[in-house]
Amino acid sequence: MRTKVLSAIAAGLLLLSACGQGEESDDSTTPPPSVAAQDAKSTSLDDITVDGKTGEKPKVSFESPLVVKKTEKKVLDQGKGDKVADGEQVTAQMTLVSGTTGKVVESSYDSKSPAGFPMDKSQISGDLYDALIGVKTGSRVMLTLNGSAEQGQASQTLVYVIDVEKAEKPLTRAEGEKADQSENPVTVDWADDGAPSISKPKGDKPKKLETFATIEGEGPEIKKGQSVSVKYSGWLWDDTSKAFDSNWKKGGQPFPVSPVGDAQVIDGWNEGLIGQKVGSQIVLIVPPDKGYGEQGNESIPGNSTLIFVIDILSAQ
Repeated sequence: MRTKVLSAIAAGLLLLSACGQGEESDDSTTPPPSVAAQDAKSTSLDDITVDGKTGEKPKVSFESPLVVKKTEKKVLDQGKGDKVADGEQVTAQMTLVSGTTGKVVESSYDSKSPAGFPMDKSQISGDLYDALIGVKTGSRVMLTLNGSAEQGQASQTLVYVIDVEKAEKPLTRAEGEKADQSENPVTVDWADDGAPSISKPKGDKPKKLETFATIEGEGPEIKKGQSVSVKYSGWLWDDTSKAFDSNWKKGGQPFPVSPVGDAQVIDGWNEGLIGQKVGSQIVLIVPPDKGYGEQGNESIPGNSTLIFVIDILSAQ
């Protein structure tokens, strides 16, 4: 499942993740009218001034309306970190300005929630990829794009100011300190590749959703509405001899949960993932009312209590 990008104006242009509504934003569900090129008062990146230090919300100014016919990019401030590479996970502060009005549509600095996205052209736009590939972390980059009626956007120039905070290889398994499992009804062991296995559960089946950490990550806490990728295995409480499902056995590709809290997964996942840290591994004990209920699902009998071991790889 895919999540919206920035706002209704920016949706589909750059990312698959949200970056939060800015305090200065207009009603982004009503895009400003398109502007003909002959009516433009500003026509290039050279007409745009960006004030403020990298790492702080920028002040973007130009004589509006701005119409830049082709996608353009410029590194405003060269960082000192490593270069952004293909396949890495980027964390960046993003500020979006309408070329038609000259006003901020939204900024992740206002929401205090930077955008996160993979350097992967199958998941982000080629324009964003090309603007950031090879750029050093710590840099400030300006990018102009044009919305189009075909994409459901206003036909106007959009200005993005992107502060690249970090770029790192994505996790393939949970990383962190192993937690005390003495209170956990099951004990988790790991294969060399990180694939989990569990012992038979001890005690009575819980009537409420329970969560236990087996590996404590150091990443940010998951918030409702984010797009989360995980690796997981699931067992029946009554039969832990074999997992009924596991993406460790499906080529190891991460499974997306989006938007967490309202994703098309069982309630136990939507509730249990919120507040957990990226990099962690958790055990979810899911009672029937938070799982598949009385009806069950394929190989899962009705009224089953479920046990999931979930590695949280990213959240954006």
